[in-house]
Amino acid sequence: MARPLLIIDSGSGGFTILTAILTKIPSLSYTYAADYAGYPYGNRGAEEIVSRVKRLVSASQNQLDHAMIVVACNTASTYTLPTLRKAYDIPIVGVVPAIKPACERYPKGKILLLATPSTVEGSYIDNLVESYAIGVSVHRFGSVDLVKVAEDSLHKGEHTDLVRSVVGRKADFRYDAIVLGCTHFPLIATSLREIFSGADLIDSASGIAERVQRLGGDDLCKRASRRFFATSNCSPPLAFLHQFGLSKPQILRMPFSEM
Repeated sequence: MARPLLIIDSGSGGFTILTAILTKIPSLSYTYAADYAGYPYGNRGAEEIVSRVKRLVSASQNQLDHAMIVVACNTASTYTLPTLRKAYDIPIVGVVPAIKPACERYPKGKILLLATPSTVEGSYIDNLVESYAIGVSVHRFGSVDLVKVAEDSLHKGEHTDLVRSVVGRKADFRYDAIVLGCTHFPLIATSLREIFSGADLIDSASGIAERVQRLGGDDLCKRASRRFFATSNCSPPLAFLHQFGLSKPQILRMPFSEM
């Protein structure tokens, strides 16, 4: 019997990953679970992120048995993948900044990683840069405010001047590529292209979609059931949700302790 895919994020950034997956598997059955009560994860410590993600997944699994989990958040993926893979005997797919493909595309280039502070300061990014950025200049910019601007754009539209005010002096430099190291940032791609004119915007969405298709494929699309769980009443506008076959979220009560 087919079981749905579970996609989790602290907010609405995971919808950019879901969009890419739906291009590969249009009849996908899925649950989107957003921890809006804990949003954003980017300014939280590793232990708190791990705890919240474990409880979010546990609560979602208690509602519905899922066949695969996509952690559609760079910050959460950095800290939680080993723990989740130990706890669940199903495929767990994480999202990591596309530093490797960016370095392969621009082997002597200048690259800017946009992410949350928790992501850019993590040892995982240090390891990616050490492994793949041979001869490549990788600059990092971590900002929770940019995540909030991206989330707010779903309600208020994109405002390039606001995005520019957050990235500050980084906008004065020229880069070959901008690595979108947060799944929220494709939501403000139009503004980022204007600000970083000529730079190639690179994210992980297509790679994640291909991996989900390889791991799950037809087993995820037999019933085309779609659900939206959230840990608070916050959610994107209904017009946005309707694009994904969703409506107002079912409020998810996370357990107080990890399951």
